[in-house]
Amino acid sequence: MTFEEQLNNNPTVPDFPAHSPEPLPDWLSDDNLLRDEAALLGLSPAPLEEKTNLIRLYFKQQTIPLEREREELGEKIGELNLEIEQKTNRIEELRHKITRLEAAQPDGEPHFLKTATGLIACLGVLIGTYFLIRETLKPHFEENRLISLGVFLAGFLGLYHRTTNPAETEPPISARQLLADAGLPFAASFFVFIYAFQTQPALLALGIFLFLFFLFLSIGKLIPGLLSALQNDFRYQNQEKNLKIERNLKTVDWEKEVNALKISVDAIRVRKWQLLPFLNRIELELSRSNTRRDLLIELFENEFNLARSLRDRLSEQQIRAIVAN
Repeated sequence: MTFEEQLNNNPTVPDFPAHSPEPLPDWLSDDNLLRDEAALLGLSPAPLEEKTNLIRLYFKQQTIPLEREREELGEKIGELNLEIEQKTNRIEELRHKITRLEAAQPDGEPHFLKTATGLIACLGVLIGTYFLIRETLKPHFEENRLISLGVFLAGFLGLYHRTTNPAETEPPISARQLLADAGLPFAASFFVFIYAFQTQPALLALGIFLFLFFLFLSIGKLIPGLLSALQNDFRYQNQEKNLKIERNLKTVDWEKEVNALKISVDAIRVRKWQLLPFLNRIELELSRSNTRRDLLIELFENEFNLARSLRDRLSEQQIRAIVAN
């Protein structure tokens, strides 16, 4: 909704009924008559408050419609202020959401290059290790090359069952656990060592055994960790893609809502400003009425006090003569 439409659909200019206050009595609307009334009261034994309270009552009756209008305008302006505050808070909330969404990043950090390089290096090591086993076992199993592949896989997969989650807490080492972890790598390495010892020097055969054993132990943990890292990299990429889609959808909707709220707030402010001249006019009229009331009361009190001071110096006969005139 445009700014003009909101103004036209929400008129706030008050339509107060015209009112004409009751006229003041003659003795209160004429200063001379007021002085005479104060003097007569001062010469009588009646208290001052009897008339001053009456003056206040007359002016209060005159200002009752103005007080009612001021109260209604105050309530209306208060409602508009509350509406402005609510919409402003909503704007700030949406801006914070937009800022947080634009600053949001997927969990973790991608390492595609590092992970891919590690996997390629591991693949090269595995290929070389396979050919090492094949050449070592070739004199004894030349016709069945699958035996070399089986020994290679037995040693390589010995630790794979425990290392699919690299973040898992390491359990305490025990004899049973050590046997489960190092059993297959040791068996595969020792199998190759036996046949290498028959065709190679003892030192070289021992070197092959140690190389294969520690390689199987390391590679069995390294490759699953790299695969998990690669999986995390793809998860990071997927989260980044989803965040981008979410930004494109939600940010546009939130920006539209913010713009609509801004237009609404501006329209409410204009409606509020339209009420202020009426409120100022009422406040001015009330101020004038109260000022006039206070001046009349002060004038009445001065004349009353003057007459009361003369009363103490006059006789009853003189007072009756003054009152009669």
